[in-house]
Amino acid sequence: MKARDVFSWSIFPVTVAAVLLGGVWAIDAGHEPSLVAGIGTFVSLALVVTLERLLPYRKEWNQSQGDLRADLLYLPSYFGINALVQPVVAAGIVLGGAMMSDALGMGLWPSEWPLLAQFLLACIVVEFFDYWPHRWLHEVPFLWRFHAIHHNPKRLYWLNATRAHFGEVVFRGILNAVPLALAGASAEVLAMVGLANSLLGLFQHANINFKMGPLTWIFSVGEMHRWHHSLKISEANHNYGSNFLFWDVVFGTRYRDAEKSGPENLGIEDDTIPASWWSQLWVPFKEHKNS
Repeated sequence: MKARDVFSWSIFPVTVAAVLLGGVWAIDAGHEPSLVAGIGTFVSLALVVTLERLLPYRKEWNQSQGDLRADLLYLPSYFGINALVQPVVAAGIVLGGAMMSDALGMGLWPSEWPLLAQFLLACIVVEFFDYWPHRWLHEVPFLWRFHAIHHNPKRLYWLNATRAHFGEVVFRGILNAVPLALAGASAEVLAMVGLANSLLGLFQHANINFKMGPLTWIFSVGEMHRWHHSLKISEANHNYGSNFLFWDVVFGTRYRDAEKSGPENLGIEDDTIPASWWSQLWVPFKEHKNS
């Protein structure tokens, strides 16, 4: 096996292990959880952007297709809306969780578990509460109007991870904040979930030619997410997992064509979505064809 092939097979699992296990170690060592998540996210971003140039899945996807300006505007709006919505929602739910815990006479979250075990449980729980909203965004015509913005591009690269209409960000953000906050998960667990979202979200959309093998049953990244962006609805309406494919396997929506590394074309059939970021914000409030 050539060195390039070894690198292609190893880069994803090695990075995931290094960043996430490193994050658990750093938090266990007493470092500030938000700082650990921030540094891990920055390192992940720098690595993914570099790998897109060194090992692209499709070289032409590294070139703007009239989408770069809008994508750059979605980046701050995505994080800004999340920063405003989630703390407010979480604060209210934490209060409700405390009341439930008092009523039950016990905590809802297994805080006595090791951080790694809590993190793995959190991934399973959060994925369930994101799988269904994501699926509804595809299956409910009105909700699709918001999500179509994310599926509009004809290429996948790292900035696609934050290309989402503010309506979708609020919808999914609220439902994502509910389960762990209600159960009383700690700041350490929430920081690790945030780090995993950043790392895997970048790899999910990255224009990197990395191989996954049996990991295609676990992670919703790379080739598995490319199928989700297929121009063909029969391929696209699968692999709803935000980071993992746990619930796609359970509910029968996992899809992979083992003969190919991804769909031939991406995007939406009969697409009429404008290129302008400002114009895209108004798309959900106008009728257009469901993908």
